[in-house]
Amino acid sequence: MADKKGVKLIVTFAERGRGKALAKLYAEQGVFCSYQCMGRGTASSDLLDVLGVGTAEKDILISYAAKETAERLLHKLDSESQGAAYGNGLVFDMPLTALSSLVATVLLNQSSGTGGAEMSGKTDQSLILIAVNQGHTDVVMDTAREAGARGGTVIRARWAGPEDAQFYGISVQSEKEIIAIVTSADRRNAIMEMIHKKHGLKTDAGAVVCSVGIDHTVRLA
Repeated sequence: MADKKGVKLIVTFAERGRGKALAKLYAEQGVFCSYQCMGRGTASSDLLDVLGVGTAEKDILISYAAKETAERLLHKLDSESQGAAYGNGLVFDMPLTALSSLVATVLLNQSSGTGGAEMSGKTDQSLILIAVNQGHTDVVMDTAREAGARGGTVIRARWAGPEDAQFYGISVQSEKEIIAIVTSADRRNAIMEMIHKKHGLKTDAGAVVCSVGIDHTVRLA
């Protein structure tokens, strides 16, 4: 593994069906390493209609790029004309502490000499990731909202460890859902603490909570 501060992780939450077009745009901007999966938003359909923010079903793109390539892409998406072409959603980048040496070398060589885009300073936002047992997403999100979260995206997952795995005598349920919440740093701790208190590992929800810092965010219009 290589320590490459010049490589970013780009995460995109987009309306269902927009992922392919966004991946094409990313490739045109030099972001060739993208993976797509599906998720759903946590807002009710009535609320989506009122806000005019489209479907709750989401395409999620996870991409790697050199720092200057990632910032150039976000700068392009941040323009009113460009962002509006891809529906509603959210794109943000985060620093990577390590990446496979060969992948990092390829990404950095691809960006050589292309120049960067001027971006505003780092945000005060964080990405909270909450792994919960299937069927407990709604109640966990209700708790997150009570603590200040505005919404989140849910990704279906499965426990990949041993089937009989236990933590301190607590059995691990195989069917999982991962809730991704982007929030300000001043709300992060309150959200995480309340979820841990009400829905922690020893409860039926079995929540495991972590967070990571975000450098820049762009909302797709």
